[in-house]
Amino acid sequence: MALLSRKTLKIHLVFGTAALLLFLFIVRETRYRPPLRFENVIEEARRKASEPYAAPTVPAFLAKLTYDQYRRIRWRDEDLLWRDAALPFQIGFFHPGYLFNQPIRCFQVDRKGVQPIPYLPRFFDFGGAIPIQKLPPNLGYAGFRIYYPLERRDRLAEVASFLGASYFRVVGKNMTFGLSARGLAIDTTAERPEEFPSFTRFWFREPSSSARTLLFYALLDGPSVAGAYRFELEPGAETLLRVRAVIFLRRERQEIGLAPLTSMFWYGENTDIPAGNRHPEVHDSDGLLLRLGEEDWFWCPLEAGKERRVSDFPAGDLRGFGLLQRDRDFSHYDDFDMMYERRPSCWVEPVGSWAAGTIRLVELATVDANLDNVVAYLVPGKRPKPGEPFTVEYTLRWFLDNPQLPPLGRCLATRVERIPGEALRRFILEFGGNRLRSLGEGAPLQALVDSDPPAAIGEIHVLKNPVEGSWRVTFTAAPPSASSAPTRLRCRLELEQEALTETWIYPFYP
Repeated sequence: MALLSRKTLKIHLVFGTAALLLFLFIVRETRYRPPLRFENVIEEARRKASEPYAAPTVPAFLAKLTYDQYRRIRWRDEDLLWRDAALPFQIGFFHPGYLFNQPIRCFQVDRKGVQPIPYLPRFFDFGGAIPIQKLPPNLGYAGFRIYYPLERRDRLAEVASFLGASYFRVVGKNMTFGLSARGLAIDTTAERPEEFPSFTRFWFREPSSSARTLLFYALLDGPSVAGAYRFELEPGAETLLRVRAVIFLRRERQEIGLAPLTSMFWYGENTDIPAGNRHPEVHDSDGLLLRLGEEDWFWCPLEAGKERRVSDFPAGDLRGFGLLQRDRDFSHYDDFDMMYERRPSCWVEPVGSWAAGTIRLVELATVDANLDNVVAYLVPGKRPKPGEPFTVEYTLRWFLDNPQLPPLGRCLATRVERIPGEALRRFILEFGGNRLRSLGEGAPLQALVDSDPPAAIGEIHVLKNPVEGSWRVTFTAAPPSASSAPTRLRCRLELEQEALTETWIYPFYP
């Protein structure tokens, strides 16, 4: 073969060098561009906290939409984020309007860097709810849904929903959406009106084709606070959401609530059935579970009274808390549409050591099941200071049942009988699980029942339930006649001074 001429060789070198430079430019632009990091979101939150708060708004005609009009607006599934790439996680968005009138900005993060996710009216089917020509450009979204092949590999299912202020809901396998979590609670029980900061921006990290987790960041903003949130979602039979938050206060607030959970309790086994209702029970959650230290577990059944109730539980060595839906018997709800027996429980598991504080349970009176009326959160003993970063990290576990929560026997039901004409009440508790089923009827189980402040407690009986294999505890109690505050009843089962169950706690109101 003849050797290349000098001219030909020079041309090859020139084009080869140009191709190499182009290749290096492409590699640099796609692979080596510094990605968005959580530290960048933290700095954005720090900057926001130093500026006056300005709430984003939507046009008035969107805020005036009725519930039925808003429901007609649907995201088109063919436009889900990452649908064309057939990635395991895909995202659809909610349109602003009705109650959800604070638009958010969303971005995707990939090898090319940070790219805005545009708002386009063609992504939605409006069902005639609004005149499309009135929609402004770059309107933004109200929230989003995350989809994942949860039940079947060939079918996407909705596993998480972020919509309204800092609220979000998550499910695992065989669950229907129920209780919600929030980014932060501010002044929930304070004398001033409660503040609801909002997630205003989200950044979604593009997952791989085999990803089992989705990583995304959020910016929280409100009149008194700004914050950076890192979320890592892992769907499954028990879906996990790992949360890391760095919070900056603009100014002092009376009450800060960390890792708040919000749910609905209208009536249950421990309450009367409101007149005109055929369903035996209606609730998304039926109790608050606490773990303090290695071995101390406490269960507080929920109850919606005639006025607001606030219960505080000291949490010096908090290992976790959650709002649970323990009753999984369909016949206890008898509701084909709502399927309350499939509503998830949610457990907050601290990462690292949390400072001492108080778990606060707030229960509001309600006349129906349309609004959440229960909230539980941690009030830190040392409040964040304006301008200083306050970091909290935890994992949210969404599940139907978890035998390790607690690993002891648990209270399965609470029933209350009212004695006509008296303040006296008869309590019937059902305990089951763990070692209780294997114990024979003659086992010397002892029910430890007490109260704070002291109440008149009597007629304590412990019997094995031969039908369910559980153990029934009955006793009577009357609150102190001179007290208008609730008496906190407590009960647990012991065998030879060994605790076999969690401690049942019940605020007993006169």
